[in-house]
Amino acid sequence: MPAQLRNRSILLLSLASALLMPGCAGEAAKGEGSGKADKAEPAKADAPAPETAGKPVEGEQKVAVVDGSNTEEKEYDLQIDPPAATVGAEGKVSIKIVPRGVWHMNLEYPTSLSVEAPAGVTVGKPKQKKEDAVKIDEQTAEFAVAFTATEAGEKTFTGEFKFAVCEEDTCVPKTEKLQFVVAVK
Repeated sequence: MPAQLRNRSILLLSLASALLMPGCAGEAAKGEGSGKADKAEPAKADAPAPETAGKPVEGEQKVAVVDGSNTEEKEYDLQIDPPAATVGAEGKVSIKIVPRGVWHMNLEYPTSLSVEAPAGVTVGKPKQKKEDAVKIDEQTAEFAVAFTATEAGEKTFTGEFKFAVCEEDTCVPKTEKLQFVVAVK
């Protein structure tokens, strides 16, 4: 088959997939979309079809999904900055996601953070939503978790951070399990 005919066949298949599967691949299964697919420019007929990173999804859906654990470039960094803490004084732990490279935060996703305090510690607001964030934009999602310890020692907190990161045509919902230690004096 001549290269130009093959490129047009691939292009037609790509366009058909885009019409059948609007929105981000990760959100399409949930019925959520970022809206970016509606604003995309149609490809030129002579342009080669873009290559898709990641691996194909099994079953009916044949759209590729990028999995950060199987790629050389991770989509984001998780940063946890526990402070030095003192018994009886309020401390704050900064927890944030910083997307890498072409990735950005999905501002439409219901981003949330939950933190479970260990014995001898109380957390001001253990469940936080997007509205509680210190900062949330396309470059970062940052939360501050206020806590007060009633006894000294190394205190191990656990929790869960739910968010989504996107690139041009792919959004990936993520759930990060958290565990961090605060030294209380």
